[in-house]
Amino acid sequence: MGPMTYEIRDPIHRTIVITEDERPVVDHPWVQRLRHIRQLGFVSMVYPGAVHDRFQHSLGVMHLAGVRFRHLIDAAPPALAGYDRSDLEYAYLVLRFAGLLHDAGHPPFSHTAEPYLPEVERVALPESWYREGMRPTGRQATHEDFSLALIQGLAADGTLPEDLARDVAAVLSKSIRRSRRLNALGNLVGILRALVSGELDADRCDYLLRDSHFSGVTYGIYDLQRLIATETVLVGPDGPELGMDVHGVHALEGLLLARYHMFLQVYFHKTPPAFEYYLDRAIAEGEVDFSLARGLEDLVDLRDDSILTRLYAARAKGLPWSRRILDREPAKLVLRERVGADAQENFLAQELVGALNEASCHVFQRHSRQTFTNLVGAGAAEAGTRLLCERRVLGRQIVESVTAHSELLASFNRPIDLRHTYVLRGDADRARTVMEKLQAW
Repeated sequence: MGPMTYEIRDPIHRTIVITEDERPVVDHPWVQRLRHIRQLGFVSMVYPGAVHDRFQHSLGVMHLAGVRFRHLIDAAPPALAGYDRSDLEYAYLVLRFAGLLHDAGHPPFSHTAEPYLPEVERVALPESWYREGMRPTGRQATHEDFSLALIQGLAADGTLPEDLARDVAAVLSKSIRRSRRLNALGNLVGILRALVSGELDADRCDYLLRDSHFSGVTYGIYDLQRLIATETVLVGPDGPELGMDVHGVHALEGLLLARYHMFLQVYFHKTPPAFEYYLDRAIAEGEVDFSLARGLEDLVDLRDDSILTRLYAARAKGLPWSRRILDREPAKLVLRERVGADAQENFLAQELVGALNEASCHVFQRHSRQTFTNLVGAGAAEAGTRLLCERRVLGRQIVESVTAHSELLASFNRPIDLRHTYVLRGDADRARTVMEKLQAW
């Protein structure tokens, strides 16, 4: 009889299987906390179905990373010939945990709360976990730092063996020292990293389909099965690395276009940034307490619902920012512009902000920027990530950059760089008057 497994039903991948060894981590309160962190923050103000959580997404990334790695193993490409079965099974175990825990350190309301994270020293791991000279200092912590701290915490409380936990962290961060066992896998670690955080990573492959499904749109749909079928391991200049068959290039193009459209239509919608600003002001002005001064100890008690409870208490006191959030009072968008696209337009935007301020309007701006690929040869990405593909000519294998086979990829990397200018709803009439005067001038 094999090890006991458990099935989880999922709307995207249908069935996700976890093992007896994985269940204590999945069931740990720190991981279960992700059930109470929405994946898309305030996007549900526009798309009411987008209330799915980071726990679902984390399970999906764990599953998808494992499925794809298992496909690579079963295909037995020559580049994996030097690894025995036990090496590959350990890599599979580490990869699944890395997928599950990659976002475990997220604060509430998606990325909105990240400016309030403490200095990185508050969540730094024991010195023995870091490679020499790579312990972070002198900067603000990120949610990735909190994810690493949480993984180390799972080792400290006995949920994960320390060497395994450290290897999981090493896949997520190059600053972490690998165990001897993982270190012996050499360049295979790069493949694990590419599957969790890369151009074809399981993170974006899951969130595009999941966010599209729950938002009720089709922008994020792409051919996942074709991507998996055409993935392979190729021998690159430094050893084995994740690549693809040339026949999968169109599936890769579909993934990037899905990402492009989701950012334009869902992630960068005009409405959520204003509510992010409201929450930012509610925190900054003390309407709600949001403290992570103790690092991980504070984070594990913070959830979207705990912040909402504080917002409701603040609204009961008549505090304005909390009221605007809970009453769903949208701000008035007065200008949406591409940053740097036109010097004259940027000058007019500055003139508009100045005029709105002079008219005593409460004006604020939110900046949304995204680069869609870091592939070498894809537009502006000159020092980015290499992705190789193989093709055969008269039976001879030719390995080259994937961008050589796609005009789209070769010119794709013009980032979306948007700036939204808003006024509060109560200032809409004055703002309209100001804009009419500027247009007449």
